[in-house]
Amino acid sequence: MVLEEKSMQESMPAPAALGSRRLVQILVVVFLTALLAIAALPDYFSGTWPWSAPLQVPQIEQLRQLKDQPLPLSDWETLNHTVINLSGEDWSLTEYIPTQPTDPDVPGLALLLRPQTWHTNQPEVEWVDIAGSQTWRMEHRRILRFSVPSSGGDNITVTAQYFRARNEQSTFAVMQWYGWPEGGHPSPGRWFWLDQRQQWQHRARQPWVAVSLMMPIEPVGDVLPYQPLMLQLGQQVQQALDQGVFAGMDPE
Repeated sequence: MVLEEKSMQESMPAPAALGSRRLVQILVVVFLTALLAIAALPDYFSGTWPWSAPLQVPQIEQLRQLKDQPLPLSDWETLNHTVINLSGEDWSLTEYIPTQPTDPDVPGLALLLRPQTWHTNQPEVEWVDIAGSQTWRMEHRRILRFSVPSSGGDNITVTAQYFRARNEQSTFAVMQWYGWPEGGHPSPGRWFWLDQRQQWQHRARQPWVAVSLMMPIEPVGDVLPYQPLMLQLGQQVQQALDQGVFAGMDPE
């Protein structure tokens, strides 16, 4: 026991070391406080504080109106458009038929869109709501990426989830993502960090639209042959959003 107490005493830092460490911690806190104070000075003198009013989504009215009209797609004709309710949320549902032969041959396409309708709305369980309402069994999941031209002239990359969804009545090839200005991803977490950056840098919220493309295929069919066609459609949808409801919004 004596040896253990001696070992503990020898391992304890000296009072001088503790004092130096505490001084460094105090200096770091003072430095960070000074930086925050400097950044806040313009707001102090102008009387406008970031937290004085809720941060807003640019062009929220355009986002709300998105569900009221079908999104045009090249080489596809709108067959039907309606607003449906899934788990208490309104979705735009548009059904299309091809005006040109497709490879592989498909009878049609369904597009579900859920645009953000209020400044504080966050993407959360949209994919669960769709799957639950259709009693889907989801299989052969994979991640796909496609590029579309940005407003600045460069290409941007959108990440989407792609899978086979089936129930007792039908089988679909499905591609889903959350679209936002000049980008998109199926994970709500990706949107969250972009929203945080948008709040700090632009004092605004990051807009989003949930996108679900659904293509009927043969019962329990392989989704791989439909992947190129779905990627082309994904490009069209994201580009239509970028040139429509997201036009003029600051990226990320």
